[in-house]
Amino acid sequence: MVVMNHVLTGSLVLVRHAKAESGEEGGDHARKLTSRGRAAAAEAGRWLATVVPAADRVWCSSAARAVQTWEAIAPSLPAAVAPVVDRALYLAGSHDVLQWLEGSPGATSVVVGHNPTVEQVLGSLTGELRGVRPGAVAVVDLASGRLLDFWEPQR
Repeated sequence: MVVMNHVLTGSLVLVRHAKAESGEEGGDHARKLTSRGRAAAAEAGRWLATVVPAADRVWCSSAARAVQTWEAIAPSLPAAVAPVVDRALYLAGSHDVLQWLEGSPGATSVVVGHNPTVEQVLGSLTGELRGVRPGAVAVVDLASGRLLDFWEPQR
């Protein structure tokens, strides 16, 4: 897939943080996962381990709910790398994520972030408009722009 005059290769795992508290205390950035969110994130990790062999790099929003989502997923992935936890992803748009992807051709990259960015990146790469519920995981082949697999927690 060509994005911004660069050819993207490898695969991208897009993760929308799992279900979070309402956030009346401490502001949006400090919102934590609910017990249902923690369980869904752990389940997502178990599912993801059957789909991708390992993550070569991880970019995770610094929001508490995103970090907790990755922390629940990571134990299921063999040799999971340490994430780059970055406040920039908390505020990032799809263009920022696509630029980040250019930095590691051929890699399996994981992005743990927020909507609408997750849905916008998925749409940009696949041409498919798809809702991404909290805790959902999309796996995209970057060379073809094809959605390889999609998982979401049961309601």
